[in-house]
Amino acid sequence: MDKNHKVLIGDDSMIFTGDLSETDFESDADKTISEITSLQPLSYMGHIMCVITAIGANTIFPKGLNKGDLFPATGTEVPAPGDKFRVLNLTHIADASSWSLAITQGEIDVTRLNDRFRKYRLGKKDAQLSLSSIFTIGESDQPGGVINRSMKLVKKEKDGTYIVSDEANRALYMLGFANKAALPEETDAFVFAKIYLYNARLGGQSGSAQSYDASGRLTGMDPVFYSLEAQEAA
Repeated sequence: MDKNHKVLIGDDSMIFTGDLSETDFESDADKTISEITSLQPLSYMGHIMCVITAIGANTIFPKGLNKGDLFPATGTEVPAPGDKFRVLNLTHIADASSWSLAITQGEIDVTRLNDRFRKYRLGKKDAQLSLSSIFTIGESDQPGGVINRSMKLVKKEKDGTYIVSDEANRALYMLGFANKAALPEETDAFVFAKIYLYNARLGGQSGSAQSYDASGRLTGMDPVFYSLEAQEAA
């Protein structure tokens, strides 16, 4: 194996959720994405996460990406006329103790009477998400967070005020990291998908870190795997 190739390890796994900005951003003269959005790349991501909503004739978006796909921008890109996107605002749930995305594909038996062997055609793909994260006070129990997607949340702040949030089980965006770069020369590798969370399981056990388990199903778009190598210094 090439010494420069790194094997991914489970300790690198992280789970993020995200919600889109309410408005579309689009080309504005010669302004960069950072200037248009007034944002800088996230410190823990190195990118501004843009979800494509329209593609212009001379688009800056890579060929093969479609509306609804994620474009991880460095912020220095200048969108072309007709290019539109929304910013994905990410929330770190917790370091994931485990997560998996099982992708299966159905098979259709098309065997005829004169066939010696059975013949098949592939059917639709299906995906099932399972995740287990360590419950973290201040992250997991936030209004609109993963716990709140399953049940009503009552949170008392230090100043004595109460926040009561009854979040609907609406779809959310997920970045499931197989590898999170810890050094500038490393690679971010993650699955991006839009999902529903359901089948929540929350409990406690003496002497153990408390976990939150849930299942997820895809909605609205197909999952995409991203492998983002660190950019060389200019």
